Amino acid sequence: ARALALVAVALAVGVHGQHDYADQMESLAARHAGDMRASARNDPDAARREAMAQQMLHDMLKDVLAMLDYGSVAAKEAAVARLLQMAVQTTTGSMFHPTTFRNAAMKAGIVPKLIAFMQSGSDHARYLCAGALQALALDDPTTTLDNGHQAAICQSGAVPLLVGMLKKGASAKAAGRTEGVYELLQTSAAGALATLAESEVCKRMIVQSGAIEPLVALAMFGSDQTKLTAVHALDVLQFNAADVKAQVSGAGAQALLKGLTQYGSDVLRESAADVLKGLSAPAKQLSSEERVRGVHELRMKHEDRREQLMEQARIMYGGVQTPFKVTNPNARSESVEYYQIGA
Repeated sequence: ARALALVAVALAVGVHGQHDYADQMESLAARHAGDMRASARNDPDAARREAMAQQMLHDMLKDVLAMLDYGSVAAKEAAVARLLQMAVQTTTGSMFHPTTFRNAAMKAGIVPKLIAFMQSGSDHARYLCAGALQALALDDPTTTLDNGHQAAICQSGAVPLLVGMLKKGASAKAAGRTEGVYELLQTSAAGALATLAESEVCKRMIVQSGAIEPLVALAMFGSDQTKLTAVHALDVLQFNAADVKAQVSGAGAQALLKGLTQYGSDVLRESAADVLKGLSAPAKQLSSEERVRGVHELRMKHEDRREQLMEQARIMYGGVQTPFKVTNPNARSESVEYYQIGA
């Protein structure tokens, strides 16, 4: 589950009561194909098995697409939550390799649908979509391969929407929203941007969209979980990029990070100290593999610390609370009817 630790908060909302759906999909796929991941390791015909997996996943994702195309608002929110759950399950023993699932989701056209729903949906929709985009953006941290998912998501228009979510704090207060709602929106956006920034293409788009100053502000005023997410994003953005290091420092990050090393929690102190060290380190000439390895190491380090904070929250407060209501788990039948009517 480490590969998706950064979206664990998103799993706490919108997916409750929907385990039956993902379980049915997993059971159906298992009956038809067996353990695809184990078979692929022993079968020299890996390309054929990959094609089989892609087709099966395409069929599984058709219901999600139907909901996003024809469903009510509740049905669409349920679809995004289910997509997020399926993505997580591929990292926790699913028959499908995580990359295979993400390839299928990209080919099915899921990302443009998510982005369209972010533009037209509610705060809850944007929150869920940011988590789903982050889940789809994750590459396998055990390799130095770049599967291209992050760049494809950014080139589909995700960055301006996510950065816009970061900047919503002041307007959210003016509109009378609770502090918990807009901070949660900002945190989900920061988490998605932290993952997308592992791509050099995305990093440049994120910086040009003006994400640095709101990330610094989020690291200053948010909860510990929020601060850690913002610090993670800043760490990935500054990684081996002299111009970005200068922008992060110019936005007041140096003073903020020094303060966190003195007055933050143990986990925050460690993360802030690491970013300070990164800001002072000169940029180097890195190969593509070295760069990917470096950002993957950053991700795993920050995920370890996020897991520590989440465990502390579970011990102290009995779990991570959110101000969003749970998505209707019965919306799937409604969306299927819409799909049949529109077919």
